[in-house]
Amino acid sequence: MAGMEGIALLYINNPHPQAPLPTIKTSTLSREPSKEDDQVNHSNGALDPYAPNHAISRDSVSGSLSKTPSSSSSNKTFKSSSDYINDPFMMRHGRRYHRDQSIPYPLPCDLAEIHRQSLRTSMLIRSFGAPFCNPTFHDKAPTKVLDLGCGSGLWSAACHDYFKHLGYPNVSFTGMDCVPIAPDLNKQGVDWTFVQGDVAKLPLPFADASFDFVFIKDVTQYSDTSWLQGCGFEEPLRLLKPGGVLELWDSDYVFRTLLPYPPIAPGVKEDDVEQAEKTGTYTIFPGTPFAPAQNKYLQDYNRWVQLAFEKRQLTAVPCAQVYATLSLETEACSDFGTRRIAIPLSDVRWEREGIGGKAISAACKESKEKKRRPSSSHLLKVTRSPSVQESTKALTTEQAALRKTALVTVVQMIEAFEPMLQEASGKNQDEWDRWWAGMMADLMEHNGTASGECLEVGTWWAHKKE
Repeated sequence: MAGMEGIALLYINNPHPQAPLPTIKTSTLSREPSKEDDQVNHSNGALDPYAPNHAISRDSVSGSLSKTPSSSSSNKTFKSSSDYINDPFMMRHGRRYHRDQSIPYPLPCDLAEIHRQSLRTSMLIRSFGAPFCNPTFHDKAPTKVLDLGCGSGLWSAACHDYFKHLGYPNVSFTGMDCVPIAPDLNKQGVDWTFVQGDVAKLPLPFADASFDFVFIKDVTQYSDTSWLQGCGFEEPLRLLKPGGVLELWDSDYVFRTLLPYPPIAPGVKEDDVEQAEKTGTYTIFPGTPFAPAQNKYLQDYNRWVQLAFEKRQLTAVPCAQVYATLSLETEACSDFGTRRIAIPLSDVRWEREGIGGKAISAACKESKEKKRRPSSSHLLKVTRSPSVQESTKALTTEQAALRKTALVTVVQMIEAFEPMLQEASGKNQDEWDRWWAGMMADLMEHNGTASGECLEVGTWWAHKKE
């Protein structure tokens, strides 16, 4: 795939030079169960994602998203009884999924998914500029951290490296997930404990006030909407010490189109604006102008994923719900904060060519007053002239790499959702294969997201009151 060599450059410019950011590890997305998948032990689901034979070259990534009809038609399942402990997985469409139907988690539990999540986590850390966004731990470190839904444990490892570089090497990390796919991070020098369990089944197996930092990523994948609406964040707050921090990261699974030259989100710190400019992302807020997805394949996907998520009592647009739920915890929490960004999935036509008019920075007037350079990544159309196309820009290598990474993780996610998406679409296997081939060609080869389709992600945090 063109441009994949840029992925390796995602971390060449660290916005926080005092703390290193993790190196991205990519993998193929095999359409058949791979030899690496055979390493899974069905008695405990253990898998080492860092085994040497898991590494691949960048050249292999370009072919990793190819889909063949013969492989996708594979739909093997285990037909044994409900012994989910000794026989926890089933095979569908060549991917390994959790068998326990009481767990609504929609994604596979295999090597390819580990790599997708790791790549996505690294991309988000790069976009935000650090492994967390709350300001509390920028000049001090927590003592005990809980990573709920830890997956491969990459976030905990990255956070450990961040704090270690700042002079805090002894932070203790505990990870919890329904499938034990995380390696033993103690071998990497992390004070690490793993607990297997479903984060949606309460109470969680920890004592009150056990941690001073609780981190939850993609909470809406792990629990149905009744959990989030019913008890909110009472359970993770129970685990926090007074003064501790709860931080959540999530993203919407429905894609929208960012309209030209959105304004900078109000109240955003200047450092965050500069980080958005550096990475080619956009700060967003409820007033940011969006339109529905223009790409026909993403329109199809949006429709199917909403149907599939509703069937599983999951929400496909969790960002608004997470913020609304957290903001209700006013009796238990204080110092609420939020940061949301949009990551375009490619170079965008109106960035590259303008819209046939003269565009100036949204911050121009403000910059004249503050005597600072205007923002080049957040533009507002002011006057229109057919002959003038100003304020267009070309992406840097790093910005293009980050957007390509975002697109790759999105396509990998669509593939991971394939069983439920095909079911929601009503397509037979031949029809689905034709749709998939068209989508791949459009998104990966023909710049099908040039209208401005983007990945919307957010982070929210609060302190538990003393």
